[in-house]
Amino acid sequence: MKSLYHLLCYCPETYVGDVPTVKFLTTNKISAELEDLIKFAQDDIIIVSPYLKVNQRLQSFIDDANRRRVRFTLIYGKTDMRPDEWDWINRLAVVETGFVENLHAKCYLSETAAIVTSMNLYDFSQQNNDEMGILVTSDEDPELYQEIYSEAQRLRRGSQLKRGDQAKSTQTAPTKSMGDQRSSRRTRQAKVAGYCIRGAEPIDFDPLKPLCDRHYESWAQFKNETYPEQYCHKHGGKAGTTYAKPLCEKCFREG
Repeated sequence: MKSLYHLLCYCPETYVGDVPTVKFLTTNKISAELEDLIKFAQDDIIIVSPYLKVNQRLQSFIDDANRRRVRFTLIYGKTDMRPDEWDWINRLAVVETGFVENLHAKCYLSETAAIVTSMNLYDFSQQNNDEMGILVTSDEDPELYQEIYSEAQRLRRGSQLKRGDQAKSTQTAPTKSMGDQRSSRRTRQAKVAGYCIRGAEPIDFDPLKPLCDRHYESWAQFKNETYPEQYCHKHGGKAGTTYAKPLCEKCFREG
């Protein structure tokens, strides 16, 4: 597989046979593809951008996705958001935000597509800068899409994550790594009951750590976040879940 650097710098499109697997984007095309990514998302929208100033048009697409109960994850890093931006984010029903101090990556994902780009989600960048990027879809290049998705999930897990009405924060201090799941579970006290998504054993409820110690050791050998699991982390019943999505659809949509 060609490196991401090679794809960005040398290849307008990368082909397998006669089918392009990666699409090269310039500034206007990035904005257009980002709008489509949000409009057609059914399960997840993940925004990774150090600087944030979301224009009204893009806000309207995200608002519409939120009405469809699409999960919106926002990872930022260089500056805290303004009060009016927090007011908009806090109106969203299914949202989580995370701060990563040294974030420089810019990446926008749905469950079917990923845009890796030089462009911040910042209206000045969209209107004034010369940017470039690539579009990868899970249908045309599932392996590359999965690599991008996994890296976005790594940033998500390592961020200071807030969910729902906890999203509002003025936190801009350095974030600490989550560290090893097993040691962190030993040091914290149970707050809400949850269940291991592989064996249904009772554990603390934490969607970022949905496995018991025993099953985490097995999972950690491969760290496949999309590997099918058997139980819902919230209610412990049979459900099609994964490490990245440990709640059944009903529990997730209930918040």
